[in-house]
Amino acid sequence: MRRTPARLTIALLAGAGLILAGPGAAQATTTVAIPAPTAGGVSATVKFYGTVVPRHYNPDPTAYFGDRKCQNTYHDYDPTPGCGGFKLGVSLHNVRTQPGFAAGLYSTDYWFKAYADTARTFGCLRPDGSFDHSTGFVVRTEQQSLTRTYYYAEANWVISEQRRYTDQDTGPHFYMNFPAVEVNCPQGMTPTQRGLKVTNVRISIADDNVFGHTTWSTPGPFYA
Repeated sequence: MRRTPARLTIALLAGAGLILAGPGAAQATTTVAIPAPTAGGVSATVKFYGTVVPRHYNPDPTAYFGDRKCQNTYHDYDPTPGCGGFKLGVSLHNVRTQPGFAAGLYSTDYWFKAYADTARTFGCLRPDGSFDHSTGFVVRTEQQSLTRTYYYAEANWVISEQRRYTDQDTGPHFYMNFPAVEVNCPQGMTPTQRGLKVTNVRISIADDNVFGHTTWSTPGPFYA
């Protein structure tokens, strides 16, 4: 199993009650409103969507194409079918009333940044398709950095879009494409990713002109 720069732990699960997410727990799209940190400041709406949870888990860490792909090609900003992941969209509100925006200023910080805690449940399916809880384990990361979706996380692009489209509250976009995990199953059983849980989402910027030194955060949780 490859490690990411974020802190990663694995927890073995002895009972069904500890599995993070099971059948019926998936949420295709969830939105959360985050108030402005200060009165009159910029507020945010965060959208958790585009989840990919490979139920039959057989990733190819080197593949750029196909059902097992884990690598993205040029200008491909999505979680992959082999390794799975999710997307995060942010809409920023009240930007146009900020003094720096009204004065025609641009950001002093180039990129918005996003982080989240993640927990992925893995294990094995019996031949009848049921999940064998005795094989379950959870791979956790704390405050893992999300990947920017092309230029859509660039601060000055957001400002330009807010000026160009006055009826739209544009904001940055991110995604997570997970690294592959090794899942070893007894003969006759099939590796599976049973669920995904995302918590403690943070979007931040350190800007002196428009957005301020601001962090928008939500504990979640988001499930898939």
